[in-house]
Amino acid sequence: MNSRIDKIRKSEKQSHTKIYNEEDLYNTDSWLKKPIKTVQDIMPLLSDHECFRALDLGCGIGRNSIYIAEQLGNKGGLVDCVDILDIAIEKLRENACIHGVEEIINGTVSTIEQFSIPKSTYDFILAVSALEHVESEKAFLDKLQEINAGIKSHGIVCLVINSEVKECNKDTGEDIEPQFEVNLPTTMIQSYLDNAFGGWSTIKKTVSSQEYDIPRGSVISHLTTNVITFVGQAP
Repeated sequence: MNSRIDKIRKSEKQSHTKIYNEEDLYNTDSWLKKPIKTVQDIMPLLSDHECFRALDLGCGIGRNSIYIAEQLGNKGGLVDCVDILDIAIEKLRENACIHGVEEIINGTVSTIEQFSIPKSTYDFILAVSALEHVESEKAFLDKLQEINAGIKSHGIVCLVINSEVKECNKDTGEDIEPQFEVNLPTTMIQSYLDNAFGGWSTIKKTVSSQEYDIPRGSVISHLTTNVITFVGQAP
């Protein structure tokens, strides 16, 4: 792996480890306060799926996957969760126990590009602010195709992807290299999604401008991004 990728992943590990050690899932004012609204809106659409199985790529400490598991209740099912950080999967398992869904949550430490998605396996595949952290544009495109192939008939995919990311030192205004392995133009990602999921029913397709602060080592970075949300249902 090249030095740029190594540097970005080291920075991301530092910033996320700090957040995961300081914030409690669903008991904080940070982005870990609750699952994203899109996931909450999707789950009722999958209520009639039997032997339900979901995949959360870049799961973190369970912001969305714990919620998904809770919605399954006593119906059974499995939520496969993948994250590059050991601490994320460790905290995920702790949170699964706290919320009584440890039998449903299956955590794996892996990069997204190295995790192989079996074909026609999942009712729901989720990747929130995750696919932009694969190692290359080719890996990004390959993973879109793998996600497509991994969904069962009438299953749903939810992808939230940052594009055109810019970062700067909050105190000085000095530009910082965006800590995203794949940082593509918004229109390019939209085109890639259209190609990968052509023929699917589109449930949601939006772009929203967002900005927030994030720790980057000894400085606070002010980050701006166009966030693409795509939710589609397989034929």
